Amino acid sequence: MKQFKKSTLDWWNDFVHRVKNKGEDKWSVTCENNNLVVNKNGREVSKVRLDDVVSVTAYKKDLVTYDPVFLCFLDKNDCTIEVWEGMNGFDSFIHNELGRYFDVKPDWFASVNKGAFAENRRVIWKL
Repeated sequence: MKQFKKSTLDWWNDFVHRVKNKGEDKWSVTCENNNLVVNKNGREVSKVRLDDVVSVTAYKKDLVTYDPVFLCFLDKNDCTIEVWEGMNGFDSFIHNELGRYFDVKPDWFASVNKGAFAENRRVIWKL
């Protein structure tokens, strides 16, 4: 019953948010206390401990009008969390935090972001 109440409350909060914001969800990513945290409409929806990550994959997704770059973090329990260009906090995370936790090549973003309609999937860090 507790899970049902939480799910119903989440649905209601998303509905109210969409009405207020003309149908758009607000996604954000932050790095807090060694955790990568994804928020949707101001609520935490996903989190991964950065020291539990075993690989980081980057790729570009063709969404017709624009092609955002995604980062997919795989943890030691085979759980994944994705963050993408356009989320609030994404630029700050890749410029200030990503390199502190993972030894990634400086040109990873440019190599993934080149060429229209190409996914350019790459593992940019692996344990």
